[in-house]
Amino acid sequence: MNKEYFNILIFGHKTSKTRHLRIHKKTFRILLYLFAFALLSTIFFFCDYIQVKKKAHEMSRLHQETQIQKSQIQFFSDRIEVLEKQLSQMKDFDKKIRIIANMEKGQETVPIMGIGGPSSSDIREKLKRENDDKGLIQQMRTDIERLKSEAMFREESLSELEKLLQNKKEMLAQTPYIWPTVGWVTSGFGFRINPFTGLTQMHEGIDISNRVGTPVIAPADGIISDIGNDWIHGKILVISHGFGVTTRYSHLNKILVKVGQKVKRGEKIAEIGMSGKTTGPHLHYEVRLNGVPANPMRYILN
Repeated sequence: MNKEYFNILIFGHKTSKTRHLRIHKKTFRILLYLFAFALLSTIFFFCDYIQVKKKAHEMSRLHQETQIQKSQIQFFSDRIEVLEKQLSQMKDFDKKIRIIANMEKGQETVPIMGIGGPSSSDIREKLKRENDDKGLIQQMRTDIERLKSEAMFREESLSELEKLLQNKKEMLAQTPYIWPTVGWVTSGFGFRINPFTGLTQMHEGIDISNRVGTPVIAPADGIISDIGNDWIHGKILVISHGFGVTTRYSHLNKILVKVGQKVKRGEKIAEIGMSGKTTGPHLHYEVRLNGVPANPMRYILN
């Protein structure tokens, strides 16, 4: 028997002949090596495929998490913007209340808190351009802490106001903080060009335009202290509210009250007209503090 070959006998069915196969040992070893290489290559590519699938799944998961984080950042960004607007409104309201309560001085004694960083719109733009979520989240945390601190400060300020205003109900009732009529402000408080002379002159109130006969109401409790008529201001009405505050109404069409009469906030006292020297129907409305003209817009809250 030749040792250089492998002899393989293949037995078939009863009717088939027995087959004899001879394979050279070198050929057999080559085939065995090829089979081992093919098996190892298959195993390697299969493992590599599994790893690629895992990485693809992980990338998909990370992408979903990133999208969720961006949605959360967008949500909190919008909430921060809303809170900033609300705090700004609270600040303005706080300031107006202090003005009418004569508590404006010394109000900003607390050091101004440091502010900075991107606005909500800046955050949204950055989200479109890059994926620096960690920095944005850190910035948002800083903004939230700042807003919490300012909210606490405003809460303390309004709490202080509430306590002080409890003792100033009478003063508040006699403070003209509502609109005396409805219409359009056609001329504000301050220096302006006189429509008749063309010269710059101080306008000591505001002009509110509307139709003749539009009701004029008392902006606060008080007593009618004067009623008059002249060729410049037309029909005039003055209310004394106490605490040195008076309001003056000019160019009226009709006056519905008498001198010495007590009036309540919201009570109808006159009608808009165009008496006196005027270019059209309107109410000239003034607020005076101890005889000195003040900007009525600083008092109006509604």
